[in-house]
Amino acid sequence: MDERALLYVDRLGREESWSYKDLDYMSNRVANLLKSHGIKKGDRVFVYLDRSPETYFFILGIFKIGAIYCPLFPSFGPDAVRERFSDCQGSLIVAEAKLSENVEGLPSILVDREGEFRRRLLSMSEDFESVKMSKEDYAIIHYTSGTTGKPKGAVHCHGAIMSHWKTSKDIVGLRPGLKCWFTADPAWVTGTSYGILGSLSTGADILVAEPGYRMNQVLGLLDKYKIEIWYTAPTLLRMLMREDPAKAKEYDLSHLKKIFSAGEALNPEVCRWAEDNLGLTVYNHWFQTETGSIIIGYDGTFPKKGYDTMGKVLVDVEAEILDDNFNPMPPGGKGHLALKPSWPSMFLNYWGNPEKYAEKFKNGWYITGDLAYKDEEGYFYYLSREDDVINTAGHLVTPFEVESVLMSHPSVAEVAVKGMPDKLMGEAVKAFVVLKSGYEPGPQLEIEYRSLVRNRVSPFASPQEIEFMDELPKTETGKIIRRIL
Repeated sequence: MDERALLYVDRLGREESWSYKDLDYMSNRVANLLKSHGIKKGDRVFVYLDRSPETYFFILGIFKIGAIYCPLFPSFGPDAVRERFSDCQGSLIVAEAKLSENVEGLPSILVDREGEFRRRLLSMSEDFESVKMSKEDYAIIHYTSGTTGKPKGAVHCHGAIMSHWKTSKDIVGLRPGLKCWFTADPAWVTGTSYGILGSLSTGADILVAEPGYRMNQVLGLLDKYKIEIWYTAPTLLRMLMREDPAKAKEYDLSHLKKIFSAGEALNPEVCRWAEDNLGLTVYNHWFQTETGSIIIGYDGTFPKKGYDTMGKVLVDVEAEILDDNFNPMPPGGKGHLALKPSWPSMFLNYWGNPEKYAEKFKNGWYITGDLAYKDEEGYFYYLSREDDVINTAGHLVTPFEVESVLMSHPSVAEVAVKGMPDKLMGEAVKAFVVLKSGYEPGPQLEIEYRSLVRNRVSPFASPQEIEFMDELPKTETGKIIRRIL
């Protein structure tokens, strides 16, 4: 219990170290604080905090008192906060003091780390007898990121920790004392499932820090704190690709054993860049808010087959590709990625929305909403979200395929592809491009982009329209929001 659990580094570089014993005592104090606010088993407690030790104190304290943890991104505005709080009849919201205006009128605890809150927390007893819970009891409500519509509250139970622990140990490779950094915000399923629960359940040594988007802010931390496992997202890697790759050689990453990525499709160009400049393969993982833990990907025990594969099923779950009648397809068939229920971390419902939950299941399969195909060796290949497929003159075009080709052009830092209404073709392919520094928008680049896609994908996939942008709209988890482009 005396081993370090967290090393917190704030934006000014100041450090705080917390042991597993510290977490136990501080979460007991949180449970007593929540009890003083009338919180009881089954109540929904929202956590609206920056990345900090307090986030860890509160999730454990919420579990100990038997309440349900409901994370929120600290960049959410008042409307997003109130929509979610109202949706599941929240009982309390724990918020950064600087965000007090966003929670005005809601029952709240305001957190200021150097003021009244910390003094009040330390005044609470460090003894607390945890409420007895069953593995079926509700533990977490994770709201979906809402890239295609209104966010829904995916409910997970206490038994999910078995999936988090096992996949963290067997797939990610976490163990007691291993130094790891999960750049996902705790409000994202990866941040909760692996940055908090999986890491703590394996006894790992967790770096808690706000990642920037520059090499000195990311690679600098990996170097300084001798991180062994780095779990991040493609967006962050693509942001690093904007800089001079020679800068990566300025950092000592010899201690870094593995890089994992999740949350969105991993472009082949990102993998090549990491191998060339960081000296490591990026291992892709696929899972969702609803699945709660890793399902498909790589764990290093079998060969990585090219740069465009999702990997294989890594857990005891049956995954298949289904046709439009929801029947399994032979290898190579392109269709709906589906999973056979159930596993410990699978969501149990959408809070207050059983109709939407029921819509996710067909012929005994959970329909993920992703399109993919599988080869004869069991490797899966991502195509797109079902809602994103472009039908242009009767030809189906997947945005990810076009985006991956455009990412291979040396001028492209980020790109999003979307279908736009077209009177002649039904939908036209449009590319939204963010350029790397040193490049200027112009007709010549547009010609090169169209030629590249025409030659490597098909003439129908070549963008009819190209728009240059300073940045792409994203969810808090870094996923591109195509519906507002």
